Amino acid sequence: MRSLAELNKEASEIQLQIRRLLLNNYDINDGIADKLTVINTISTLRTTLSVIQREIRERSTDQNSW
Repeated sequence: MRSLAELNKEASEIQLQIRRLLLNNYDINDGIADKLTVINTISTLRTTLSVIQREIRERSTDQNSW
């Protein structure tokens, strides 16, 4: 089981990846296939991020209830 610090670090790294994809991949000359690939990647990263953030919230709540 990963620690909260590890989970927070992983969540930060995923957020950075999403930010980079959103900021660096908006070029009018890109084809639709490239855009769809970026959208799919961002969607997958956001799903992973939501799972990690849920685990962080649950563990934080569990620790606070002690």
